[in-house]
Amino acid sequence: MGPPNATLSVEIVDAKDPQGTVFLLHGIRADKGSLRGLAKSVAAAGFRAVLVDLRGHGRSTGDYLSYGVVESRDLAQTLDALEARGLRVGAVGVIGFSYGAATAIEWAGQDPRIRAVIALAPFASLRKVVPGYTVLPLSSSFVNEAIDLAGARGGFDPDQASPMVANAHTDAHVLLIHGLDDRRIPPWHSRLIFAAGSGHSAILLVPGEGHLSILEAPVVREQAALWFAEYLRDRPAAPPARVQPAAPR
Repeated sequence: MGPPNATLSVEIVDAKDPQGTVFLLHGIRADKGSLRGLAKSVAAAGFRAVLVDLRGHGRSTGDYLSYGVVESRDLAQTLDALEARGLRVGAVGVIGFSYGAATAIEWAGQDPRIRAVIALAPFASLRKVVPGYTVLPLSSSFVNEAIDLAGARGGFDPDQASPMVANAHTDAHVLLIHGLDDRRIPPWHSRLIFAAGSGHSAILLVPGEGHLSILEAPVVREQAALWFAEYLRDRPAAPPARVQPAAPR
C-alpha cells in the first residue's frame, strides 16, 4: 500500500511578463519561506516562481517523507493543477536545495515536462546519504535494513530515491552546484549524479562554500538566471559557465 495522499501549500511569486515557470523546492525540515528570497530573484529574471511546501513540511500535510519518490508524484500533480487553471507559463524548470535538489532531479526523471533543473547540494541516493548522518558508525547491512523498513512503513521503494539513477533517465538540462567545503553532503554526491547523465548535465563546484552557505552564494542567482534563460526561453541566452569535476572519489 502506498503512502496516503497529501495536500500541498503553494505560493506564486510572479514576474512582470513571465517567460517560463520555475518551481522552487526547499531542504529537509524547512519550508517554502526559506526560498522566498531566491524566488524573488527568479521572478526578477523573468520567470513565474512557484514555491511549494513539500509533503510533511510547512503548511502541507503528510506524515511520511520518501526522499523524492512520492514527492515527485505530488509535484507532477501540482503542475497538472496549475495547467488546469491556466497558471503554467511556457517551459517548466525546477531549482531545489539539498532534499529539494534531489527531489527536483527525481521529478525530472519521471516527468518529461521538466526542461531544466538546478540542483544545489543534492544527494546521489538515499542509500548513499544516510550513512553520513548517523551519529555512530553503523554497518552497511544495518543501515540498509533500516532504510528498507522505512520504505515499507512509508509506502515507497527506497531504491527509487536516487537522483543518480533519475539523471540517467531524463532529457532535462541539469546544472549541479555544490560547495567544495560541504561536509554534510560532500561534493562527490554531485559528481556521481553528473557522471550518470553527463550528456545533458553540467557541474559547478564552488570553493569556500559549505552545505548551508551555498544557498546564499551569489553564483547561484547568477547561474539560475543564465541556465533558465538558456533552456526555458524561446530565445536562448549565452550559456552559463560549466566546470567539469575530477573523477568521483
